[in-house]
Amino acid sequence: MKIKTLTVSEVNDYIKRLLISDPILYNIYIEGEISNYKMHSSGHAYFTLKDKDAKISCIIFKSNVDMLKFIPEDGMQVIVRGYISVYEKNGIYQLYVDDMSSAGMGDLYIAFQQLKTTLEKKGYFDPEMKKSIPFIPKRVGIITSPTGAAVKDIISVINRRFPGIELYVFPVLVQGEHAAQSIKNAIELCNNYEKKIDVIILGRGGGSIEELWAFNELIVAEAIFKSDIPIISAVGHETDYTISDFVADVRAHTPSSAGELVVPKVENVLEILNNYKKRLAISINMKLSYKKEKLDSIKDNYYFKYPLNHIYDKRQYLDLTYDNLIKLIKQILREKNQELTNRISLLNNLNPLSIFSRGYSLVMDERGSNVKSINDVKENDILNIGLIDGSIVARAIRIIKEEKSFGKDEL
Repeated sequence: MKIKTLTVSEVNDYIKRLLISDPILYNIYIEGEISNYKMHSSGHAYFTLKDKDAKISCIIFKSNVDMLKFIPEDGMQVIVRGYISVYEKNGIYQLYVDDMSSAGMGDLYIAFQQLKTTLEKKGYFDPEMKKSIPFIPKRVGIITSPTGAAVKDIISVINRRFPGIELYVFPVLVQGEHAAQSIKNAIELCNNYEKKIDVIILGRGGGSIEELWAFNELIVAEAIFKSDIPIISAVGHETDYTISDFVADVRAHTPSSAGELVVPKVENVLEILNNYKKRLAISINMKLSYKKEKLDSIKDNYYFKYPLNHIYDKRQYLDLTYDNLIKLIKQILREKNQELTNRISLLNNLNPLSIFSRGYSLVMDERGSNVKSINDVKENDILNIGLIDGSIVARAIRIIKEEKSFGKDEL
């Protein structure tokens, strides 16, 4: 008898059809711990679901990953919904996950904590990033539901505390699937509004975490953080905290509190102005008193009373200074003149021609050389004798040798 054989592909396909046709395995809920959670570049996620005795491979396709309310992490205890099937290529059965929820804490709470941690690490909550609220804004933008109690409370409080402030309501959805995008668009509109908005109040009344969830969305947090206009977050009641509260520049406990934070009371402003007025008056009076005392002191001054005397004193001082200067100049000229005379006398004494004025003469031979000794002359030599007013040409008839002694002052 011929044995019927099946291919591997046929076996895997048969097993796959069996699993899919099983009503329990096709729509099954499984509780377990996440292990080895990894995101693929395709956007699909792969992980292992385990308990203390066994484990099963799981996959979540990208379309379902995007729908999860939180980011799965290793160690989380979760409940997954999906179906068991076979990956025919390698014959491994695995759980194809359609949805996932937390088996412990709520999904929204986990998502809240995860986003809060992420934004905190990015610096979205840093105090130095907060913008200051103007003391008296000219224009206030209110982003909230146009029909809710929050907008009425905010407007009422602002008008009561400081009438005349320009209020601009930007209506948005505050809950539901499209609320986050609506809020983001309104924040961006405020920042680009034709009239400059000085401060924004973002708020709504109280509600459950599901109803307030739009204010926990990433796109709202990013819009608040990027806003050039300071934002007051006034979402829910005092005990309600949203991501918007942490990112905003100021958190108000309630929408009514936001109205109190955004503007001061007129009475308080008037009191501040009166205090400034008093302080200014005191300061002006003190300065006037000081200037009056200084003026009185100037009026009592001798030279202020007798201004010509001051001129006379200065003129006398100028005359005295002039006389002293002339004397000094004359003295300097005399000294310089005497110094010049002395130098001229010294130069004259050093002048070799000055000997003629004292009766001496200069004797030179025919070659023009000075005759210093009788040894320089022979009999019958022609000599040129230079005098103060001319020269004599003579002949040496006789040479007489004799010793002469000169005093130290004689030339």
